[in-house]
Amino acid sequence: MSDTTERVNWRALLSPYFLQVFGICLFGWTLANMDQAFFGYAIPPIKETFAIGDPEIGLILSASFLAAAIFVVVAGLLTDRYGRRMMFSVFLALSALMVGLFSLAETLWMLVLLRLVGWCLCSGMVPIVNSYVVEASPARFRGFNAGILQIGYPLGWFIGGLLAVELMGNPEIGRIVGGFLESLGLISAEAVQGAGSWRLLFMVAFLVIPIAVALYWFIPESRRFLAEKEAQEAAPDAGMTARDRISLLLSRQYIRRVSLGWIASLTFGGAYGGTAFFFPTFFHEVRGHTLEEANLIVGVSYGIGALGYIGSSLVGEFLTTRRNTVAIWVFTAIPIAAAVFWLDLGLGADIALMAAMTFFFYGTIAVLQTYLAEVFPTRVRATAVAFVAGVGINIGFAFYPLLVGALVGIIGWQWAFTITVVPSLFLTGISTLMQINVRSGERLEDISD
Repeated sequence: MSDTTERVNWRALLSPYFLQVFGICLFGWTLANMDQAFFGYAIPPIKETFAIGDPEIGLILSASFLAAAIFVVVAGLLTDRYGRRMMFSVFLALSALMVGLFSLAETLWMLVLLRLVGWCLCSGMVPIVNSYVVEASPARFRGFNAGILQIGYPLGWFIGGLLAVELMGNPEIGRIVGGFLESLGLISAEAVQGAGSWRLLFMVAFLVIPIAVALYWFIPESRRFLAEKEAQEAAPDAGMTARDRISLLLSRQYIRRVSLGWIASLTFGGAYGGTAFFFPTFFHEVRGHTLEEANLIVGVSYGIGALGYIGSSLVGEFLTTRRNTVAIWVFTAIPIAAAVFWLDLGLGADIALMAAMTFFFYGTIAVLQTYLAEVFPTRVRATAVAFVAGVGINIGFAFYPLLVGALVGIIGWQWAFTITVVPSLFLTGISTLMQINVRSGERLEDISD
């Protein structure tokens, strides 16, 4: 790449258009993940409130992920049809609404329904924000920017963890808010104050709704999407249908990328989903930490581990390829994850090991999703991200929590984590190494064709 091209890319990286798109996408994605993280932190008191165990929690998580695996394709199709801008605000607002309503759920079935719908809407944002940033970024920094976008996940869990520590352990706020809601006839004050005040945590999500509406007026539509839409409308066939987009992905030209992408997404998503939401419970029930300490371990570890998302993005962009970086990160994560499962060395060591695991294990998603977003053409990119990464990851998310929840009662937490996570991460690395090896900085059109 020439020096001239480099200078153009540096200027483009600082353009108001890119900074606006990237900043709002990162902000919105962080808020969405913060909302969804509340459920993981609240699992122990939710189990107490509704008198359920780990297998039932596994069923709830699995059902929500399975529903999202189907819905994320719909979200991708809608995004490619109606644009990134509208869908971004709609999905963020509705996801926050469902999470906020958790605080008013008085039956287990209502909680399950809200979890199903809420996670579907949050997952629907995956193809939106990834397509937005990939299309707005200059080619030389596309992978790095898309990778940095993924820190919205650990940042959301970090912020959610701080809020969980503060709100779930604060009976005074519970009494005030509970009395106010009881005066409105929405829920009893005792329900808000009891069981670790977990309902207070979900109420924070209501604040995200007006933010989502306001963001619609500040985020511009993707220029690449608008250009592609204009070209399709000018064509004799007046654009692609949903069936056309799926058929293209399943054609001989892209079926290998789709198949290997599914394997990597499913195994990685399974390993991710089979651990992330259970860690607060694991540290509380197995390691004997208080609920506040368990939430602190997970929250702080995500905050520190966010550097892994940045690190994998830098390595994938400037030192080697994104395909190779996925393999490096997951193979490094395997022994660290085993240490988290088996070594009981105290609070400080739990935070350090959990942060290191988050750095490599969870940080892999920064390059994996970026890689899968850039190897398909613009006209089907959001659909491809949903169809490959979205479906694969959510099916993994659906199956593994159910499996882990069932195994815990038979072989315990450590073995349940070990026999599911270790081989899955190995398959993620191997299947990704079998993909095409794309040089970082190539034009999207050159890669996808």
